[in-house]
Amino acid sequence: MEALVQVYYQPVDRNLWTGRIDGTDESFLRWHQKIELIDLNDQPPLKGKIVFLGFVCDEGVHRNQGRVGAKEAPEALRKSIANLPVHFDGKTKLLDAGNVVCVGEELEEAQQELANRVTQIVKAGGFPILLGGGHEITYGHFKGLQAAKSGKIGIINIDAHLDIRATADGRANSGTGFYQIAEESKQNNSAFRYMAIGIQDISNTKALFDYADSMGTKIVKAENIHHEQIDPIIQEIFEFANAVDHVYLTIDMDVFSPAFAPGVSASSFQGIMPTHGFYRIFETIMNLDNLRSMDVAELNPLYDIDNRTARLAANLIFKAVQNLSSNA
Repeated sequence: MEALVQVYYQPVDRNLWTGRIDGTDESFLRWHQKIELIDLNDQPPLKGKIVFLGFVCDEGVHRNQGRVGAKEAPEALRKSIANLPVHFDGKTKLLDAGNVVCVGEELEEAQQELANRVTQIVKAGGFPILLGGGHEITYGHFKGLQAAKSGKIGIINIDAHLDIRATADGRANSGTGFYQIAEESKQNNSAFRYMAIGIQDISNTKALFDYADSMGTKIVKAENIHHEQIDPIIQEIFEFANAVDHVYLTIDMDVFSPAFAPGVSASSFQGIMPTHGFYRIFETIMNLDNLRSMDVAELNPLYDIDNRTARLAANLIFKAVQNLSSNA
């Protein structure tokens, strides 16, 4: 176990947390002036703190024949959020716990290490915000939360894709995470609790929809995310969350229109727009009493234009921290 930790887990480089300094009074501060860097191997106290953890991996994207480059996302995201202004109160503590790194093609080992670290953070009372990385982050993140929390876990996935594809020869990829969780649920005689928001017909085969339907997946298609439907969608989110003990939120950046998010592993034809209606949905999820963790996945800096995708992801993280702070 010790060798695994040393290979797959790395504390973060302080140089990633730099930016503009307008002053040292609280009202002038930016995130890079507030962040505390930690090494999880030291078993630091995490209760009530927001903990960033990167997942430096796109091996799952490679196996899924997508555009590799998402392993560069944790660094790009840190650079995008480092300069954000501090609007949360002094009680809110931001920690950067470093990265879980996929070594070579060893995806399964990296996912296990990610699970171990998520378990550690949640058991210690922290709220993990994971910075992906390919959407293979889902399986490790879920397994870590599952090990840390008893009770029913519901997953809300904001994504153009269902990511419920069957594994090939037992090998996982960025599109198999929810299938793996679903199949393990069947083996354990437990319900599979999955809500997918932003799904596009053009991005999923009929077979994927059929399997999702057979497993009781709640699907909100991208075409239904418009002004008249926002209130019904919010009601569906409440109903989903009320039926579980814990909620895990994962956001795949390819859910958005390429005009706003060009830098992704598998670009969608159209995608949803990050407008007022979307943010009402997002803030509804962030305000759930039983939300336990979240991640952002599939940012691919190699294909980003003017850092649009990284900035959009940073805005989501900014709003997440704002909500978590106000609800603390």
